[in-house]
Amino acid sequence: MKKLVFLFIFVLLLSDISFSQGSWQIVGLGTFENLNSVSFPNSFMGYVAGNNAKLYRTTNSGLNWTALTSPSAGNNYQVHFVNASTGFLSSQSGLFKTTDYGDNWTQITLPSTYAVTSIYFSSPSVGWLGNFWGEILKTTNGGDNWSIMYTMQGYRSRVFFINDLNGWGVDTYGFVVRTTNGGTSFSSQRLQYDSLNEVKFISATMGMIAADSGRVYKSSNGGANWSLINTGVTVNLNSIYFQSPLKSFAAGNSGMILTSENGGQSWTSESIAPRNLYQMTFPPSTSAGWVVGEMGTVAKYVNQESMVCIGSGNASLGYPFFSYYEDSRTDMLYTSAEIVAAGGTTGVITQVGFNFDSISLQALNGFTVKMQNTSLTSLTDLTSTGWTTVYTGTYYPPGPGVQFILLNTPFAYTRNSNLLVEICFNNNSWTTNSYVKGTTAPGMTVHNHADLPTGNGCTDITTGTVMNTRPNICFIANLITNENGLQPGIPTGFKLRQNYPNPFNPITKIEYDVPKKSLVSLTVYDALGREVAVLVNEYKQAGSYAVDFNGSGLTSGVYFCRLRADGFSDVKRMLLIK
Repeated sequence: MKKLVFLFIFVLLLSDISFSQGSWQIVGLGTFENLNSVSFPNSFMGYVAGNNAKLYRTTNSGLNWTALTSPSAGNNYQVHFVNASTGFLSSQSGLFKTTDYGDNWTQITLPSTYAVTSIYFSSPSVGWLGNFWGEILKTTNGGDNWSIMYTMQGYRSRVFFINDLNGWGVDTYGFVVRTTNGGTSFSSQRLQYDSLNEVKFISATMGMIAADSGRVYKSSNGGANWSLINTGVTVNLNSIYFQSPLKSFAAGNSGMILTSENGGQSWTSESIAPRNLYQMTFPPSTSAGWVVGEMGTVAKYVNQESMVCIGSGNASLGYPFFSYYEDSRTDMLYTSAEIVAAGGTTGVITQVGFNFDSISLQALNGFTVKMQNTSLTSLTDLTSTGWTTVYTGTYYPPGPGVQFILLNTPFAYTRNSNLLVEICFNNNSWTTNSYVKGTTAPGMTVHNHADLPTGNGCTDITTGTVMNTRPNICFIANLITNENGLQPGIPTGFKLRQNYPNPFNPITKIEYDVPKKSLVSLTVYDALGREVAVLVNEYKQAGSYAVDFNGSGLTSGVYFCRLRADGFSDVKRMLLIK
């Protein structure tokens, strides 16, 4: 009975955890079905598939999730989206394709009836499947038709291709195969007698395999040879991912997450939940990652250099990259509430990004990005004072999708301030516009453009038109987790802040806000849901508070701090390392 009570408490904790900076944070989707696969074709759009017809979509980087109607009533095994709207789903009933963001699905006829266990597209037209029988299948027309290219020795083949020619597959008998000619021929070798569960490459030469019994294999020559890496754990590892040539992750049973910062030479481990984890992914051009697993487990990884994205609309906007004219100037306002809701806090912004719909080859000369913290809540015209210039130079929009501009001068954003961003440029020629995606937000954007052969759009365009739609934007920032002092004045709502420092040893500070006199409970639990300490259990007047938690008598591991007051509940995850 005690175990059931602990499990119930722990589930309650997980369901209340919100995004915050650093490490893996559990997200609740409202299901206890096993979630088997996750796909993020860009930083905004994500899809999760699981047992009992579970299928979910997010359009705002995981802030909210919508349950979709699954094309099959049975278990969903794998989901893979080629872009935001076009994707594939495998289930007990076969393979399905959507071209409208998962709203409608069409079943694809395959040359064999075995369940698809792996889906990957190396380009929009060329895709690959692995299935339970160990077959590897290929399409060259966007998934409408498939051919069997190879059958592995074992079962449940998992495939990955770095491009249309170079790819790899693994199976349950410990075999790994590779092709360098688009599947015309494969070479095979056996690394172990236990299952190899997933293979990923970050380049044509460097790759890793996640395997049973805590094993990770690494190749530096395209898979011709593999070396076994000591991870320090023995649980089965089900998924692996490269964030960079040096930083890689592996996920496995018992909630195990492994992280390497040195190309796999050494690993740190943590258990983020008492559930098996099945698949992880990182959206393109972001440091945020996702992992899914048993009993509805979903977790998001936010690095200390994390990404905050605002706006999920698909309106196509010519501003702020209005290169149909020689000169352009655009002011865009983003509120503190929007930044906080997207996971932002005080920090130093190092990059700013936009989601390009289409691009022009026109160079933007005299391209300038400016920022300022502001109390403005709406815009009536272009702003002339208070700016900090964070980027100057010549800019070429590099391609469709979310593209980031590395700032010359990082900008210090202050929590509780609204953020005003200006983009302008000074050209002496013009072609066509580069378009970005935007969201309806009246009064939050001012824009103007003109042909000024002898003028400068950044200084000579002084008035603009208030727009109804604002460009979606992403910020990459080095978050400040040790903010000093409490916020002045009466808080506008209940809030539990992330403890700092985190990780800690053995003392950490926990801050919280109370907007009105309330009975406040602040309690710390261990990873099994057992109460460790009651830090606050009394009536508090409206205000901001701080309390120290001393973990000197506890073992290293994950702990959870829960704030409850007047119907409000929030949980933060804390990591004690001794």
